[in-house]
Amino acid sequence: MKTAVLINDTSTKAHLGCRVVVSQIVRLATSAGIRVAASSSVHADWREHENLVAAMRAADIVIVNGEGTLHDATRQAKALAAVGPFCRDAGVPSVLINSVYERNDSEVAAACRAFDRIYVRESLSAYEASQAGLNVEVAPDLTLSSDVMDAFRGAPTASTIVVTDNANRDIGRRALEAALTRDDVSFLHLDTSEPNNPFMDNARSPEFVFMRTGRVTGAPPPPPQRRQSSALRALRKSLFRRHMLRRMKMIRQFSEPLSSTQILSLIASSRGVLAGRFHAACMSMLSGTPFAAMSSNTSKMKGMLIDAGIARFLIDDPSVAFRLIDDWKEADRIALRGYIQKARRDSKAMFDDIASLA
Repeated sequence: MKTAVLINDTSTKAHLGCRVVVSQIVRLATSAGIRVAASSSVHADWREHENLVAAMRAADIVIVNGEGTLHDATRQAKALAAVGPFCRDAGVPSVLINSVYERNDSEVAAACRAFDRIYVRESLSAYEASQAGLNVEVAPDLTLSSDVMDAFRGAPTASTIVVTDNANRDIGRRALEAALTRDDVSFLHLDTSEPNNPFMDNARSPEFVFMRTGRVTGAPPPPPQRRQSSALRALRKSLFRRHMLRRMKMIRQFSEPLSSTQILSLIASSRGVLAGRFHAACMSMLSGTPFAAMSSNTSKMKGMLIDAGIARFLIDDPSVAFRLIDDWKEADRIALRGYIQKARRDSKAMFDDIASLA
């Protein structure tokens, strides 16, 4: 098989969506005849590891997992973009995949032109990238090519609406305050409790993962766990505030460590999801759970829902968003099923294209 190095291995985080994405990259690459031999953690700068740089020079191809990183010309965005010029000079093909692209500067755009292929996740990123002079293709987020929700389809539906947190604090705060006025909500964080990626086949896992602290052989070490809120802390943060008991429940549920199975089951069995997180919307799509989405820190949610033909379910007014959850029509479900089928076709075609470069 051809060998690849994966840059921006987000599965070293506890976030469920990131872990599904990386497991899909490895699975689809393997199916296309490419073995991901080594990866660089999202928390590491690839340029700081001599052994990783050597592995990149020796690889048949370097794959950069963009996810939600390439925006606002941040330090991390510039580090990922710099892979392109490095690989061009080293004579190694490189691809940027599964990426957002928004509000970057000319330096990032110039570096990205060195990639042999660029695949973004939705059409708004494609438009911004093309305005910056980049040739890009669209392939929907890789979570939508997975079968992680298949085991939970057809589960009995609860009466509860699941509400997630949001990277956009202002919009997220409004959603949570509205949720606290209702009796039919529960709160969900998408960090999983498993120490390692439960979706990754060990036989396919990268042999080496480069963390910020250095090279790790085999499975990466346990990610840092979120701080658990004690009952006392929840009480202290809620005391003398409106909806005190509901607020205590919210703090407790956001802090409760859940397995990936528990998270997926909650999404699949709920009456609906108020999704402040991009991958909460993706998992709702896969399970067929009605949802309404709220804007995050980029336009990725808006772009995805436009592409799926269900843009009406993006709304930043939480009172309207809760009503929209109960307003799904058959036409919306048909559009969604078509989008998921397209995502699966496009993901396979993308990796076939990547294999042709290696």
